[in-house]
Amino acid sequence: MNKYFIAALGLASTALLPAHALLVTDVNQIAQPTITADFENFDGLLTTGPELVAPGVTFTGDAGSELGANNRDLGENGLWGGFGNHFAAGANVGELRFTFGQLSSGAGAFVNHYALAALPLGLVISVYGDNNQIIETHTVTVDTDINGYDEGMFLGITRANADIRSISFKGLGVVVDNVTVTTAVPEPQTYALLLAGLALVGAAAKRRRQPQA
Repeated sequence: MNKYFIAALGLASTALLPAHALLVTDVNQIAQPTITADFENFDGLLTTGPELVAPGVTFTGDAGSELGANNRDLGENGLWGGFGNHFAAGANVGELRFTFGQLSSGAGAFVNHYALAALPLGLVISVYGDNNQIIETHTVTVDTDINGYDEGMFLGITRANADIRSISFKGLGVVVDNVTVTTAVPEPQTYALLLAGLALVGAAAKRRRQPQA
């Protein structure tokens, strides 16, 4: 096997390696342009979906999920809905998932969950690829004031490449608002690298087939 063929295989395989992911806690870390689902067009809709919640963003969830919820007791994490804001709420223990019409490089939401000192459970944030396989997951505990209203934190995941098809939030009494997703596909540098590698593979294979002078 000649050195050009080896180099081409290395280049192509590098382009196929999983993209680096990053857990983020600031909505500004989700690359622009974005679209946001705020659930203000819903009012207490109990549904498992699919339900379009923003252009190109589809909701699915477990039984008991609610779109446009206006109040939730989060135990020692306070209350949500104190100012008439609508949000998405999960069942006692369940999943809220948001699937995107196009692959994205970043997504997240403002979240919280039910909490008790005797039950220190967090929520699980995961992103899935085009094959519905988890490509990144994190477990995070949100800790807010027991007397607070609509408190929480932004949690999101960003990727070096646009390979996120959906994002989900799972846990006990999970609440989610302002789901934000990058809508533009970044420059396809990885795909250009892959094509270049495959072209070198083809050229090397062609040279090997040619009769020697």
